[in-house]
Amino acid sequence: ITAAMPDGTGLKRFRKAYPERFFDVGIAEEHAVTFAAGLAVGGLHPVVAIYSSFLQRAYDQILHDVCLQNVPVIFAIDRAGLVGSDGETHQGIFDLSFLSSIPNMHIMAPKNKWELSDMMKFAYDFKGPIAIRYPRGEAYDGLADKRADVEMGKSEMLFEEEKIALFAVGSMVKTAVEVREALKEKGIPCTVVNARFVKPIDENMVRYLAKNHDLIVPMEENVASGGLSEKVITLVEQEKLPIEVLPITIPDEYVEHGNVDILKQEIGISTSAVLEKIEKELEAK
Repeated sequence: ITAAMPDGTGLKRFRKAYPERFFDVGIAEEHAVTFAAGLAVGGLHPVVAIYSSFLQRAYDQILHDVCLQNVPVIFAIDRAGLVGSDGETHQGIFDLSFLSSIPNMHIMAPKNKWELSDMMKFAYDFKGPIAIRYPRGEAYDGLADKRADVEMGKSEMLFEEEKIALFAVGSMVKTAVEVREALKEKGIPCTVVNARFVKPIDENMVRYLAKNHDLIVPMEENVASGGLSEKVITLVEQEKLPIEVLPITIPDEYVEHGNVDILKQEIGISTSAVLEKIEKELEAK
């Protein structure tokens, strides 16, 4: 099911192959979600493919028709994160936050194209509301050898060292790997964890990292309020874990139209910007 986004969400081939299983409801995201909820109640397992920025329109339907009923609907959230030239209105930087506020919702974000496939299969076997968010453009094809099984609420250790732990989700995993390489060139050891889940986050992994690291750096292409970083900070503060937190997020503000690489640098989530923030944090200690 999609809402006037068959080509943008990559469903063109599916529509041709399975015309009886494809529904474009037009510019009516609210109807798309309630329609999916009805199908789920009827025993089917629908997938709703909508851009992150447009899914906001259906918040009420996600909350009441899907999550309150706790029915199995998969949300395939395209254009998650910065989209640049589509304009300020299309920046998909709020979905982790507004979806996290809803009981019964589960949220994943893959690090690369293989994990996207694995997460979709995992979501199909899951019996409740679940969302997979991924960025615009071609899928990342790095870390092909890192393909641990997807388990609910479990992160994936990619590189384990000490001192600094990068706890990245989705598109920011690629950035985390680049930051790690830059730190290693400076002789600074660095762990990288693929968070995978934003709801629920892997609390046990955060506790584990706190035992042998001085700094945890949650990284997300989402606003600060309500996202991965806020959840990590809350856990660390509530349990008084012996680790500092350096959140890497998009500021709680609207992001203007522009080139994605330039925007990432300006708002502080590019590889060089993250590296600079970490170095400043280390110098301050």
